[in-house]
Amino acid sequence: MKKSAKKSHADQTRPENIKRILIVKPSSLGDIFHVFPAVARLQELFPEAEFDWLVHPAFADALDYAPVKVSRKIIFRRKELGKVSTAIPAMMELIRELRMISYDYIFDFQGLFRSAFFARIARGRVVGFARPREPMARWFYHNWCKVNLRLHAVRRNQLLVERFFQTGTMRTTCKVTSQVENSKTLNTKLERLGIKPDDLLIGVSPGARWESKTFPEDLFARVIRLTSEMYPQARFVIMGAPADQKIAENIRQLANTPAAVSIAGATELGELVELISRCKVLLANDSGPVHIAAAAQVPVVCFYGPTNPNLTGPFGDIHTIFQRGDLKCIKCMRRKCCQIVTECHNIDAAAVATAISRKIRED
Repeated sequence: MKKSAKKSHADQTRPENIKRILIVKPSSLGDIFHVFPAVARLQELFPEAEFDWLVHPAFADALDYAPVKVSRKIIFRRKELGKVSTAIPAMMELIRELRMISYDYIFDFQGLFRSAFFARIARGRVVGFARPREPMARWFYHNWCKVNLRLHAVRRNQLLVERFFQTGTMRTTCKVTSQVENSKTLNTKLERLGIKPDDLLIGVSPGARWESKTFPEDLFARVIRLTSEMYPQARFVIMGAPADQKIAENIRQLANTPAAVSIAGATELGELVELISRCKVLLANDSGPVHIAAAAQVPVVCFYGPTNPNLTGPFGDIHTIFQRGDLKCIKCMRRKCCQIVTECHNIDAAAVATAISRKIRED
């Protein structure tokens, strides 16, 4: 195993000779969107290259919105790999897919032992972080690059490419492009809810994987009511996964306004991307939709408590983050709050509504 060569790989390799690159970033939803700008830069460096992507099946449709055409989606079936009855056939199928084609470069943006292991199984030069999320991942890299871990995830991914090829500063954004079929099916679902194409849409995404990231339903409802008073023409579309349906319905009822509707659990991933892209603003917890909105250049007003928005917040300068900086326990990284009262969830609804109003006026 060797460290990154001192000479520029871009100088050593002619761009037209780079034919195939594999991206290893199976999950999560937000993390996949964090990789898009780095992948866009790879295409700029190697315009003739084709891209394959190792991805979890739940997030495969997100790759339709990647800044490059993904030739092969290599499905990482984590559930099957974790079961005794299906592990061997799932592993053999994955190995077959990974070794079907030779790659000029394989970039492991995940940084886990598992992701690096499968990257090394594929045929090609594996590149990763010098300090990956799991240190043992580096065992499987041919080359690694030092990157400041205190930077935002988007910038860290960009720097992996930038440092490896020793290029100049690269692009920081790449807007997602609408997909016709997903747009059509979303139109049908919105029409059933009485939402018209020219309506002022404000997205509401109250779901989150961690309990500590899930801010109170009443907070979302109060923000909807206050914003509705300022913008009577606005429609509030509460979105989320099937698991978020109960939360979404509770917020709709608490908001007590016909302007709010719930579509939680009724959209496929591609339709969710289309919906967020149409919103003037997205109100959300720290979750995947935040990063979809950032990629679509939709302003986000979001709540952060246990996590650090400087590292994993919406990327860009058009967003507003509410986080209680006066609390010692903030950014604790706990999935569940260990306090009797989750103080970081105590946010002024009026201030949030004002922030949303400002985003609408700035548009």
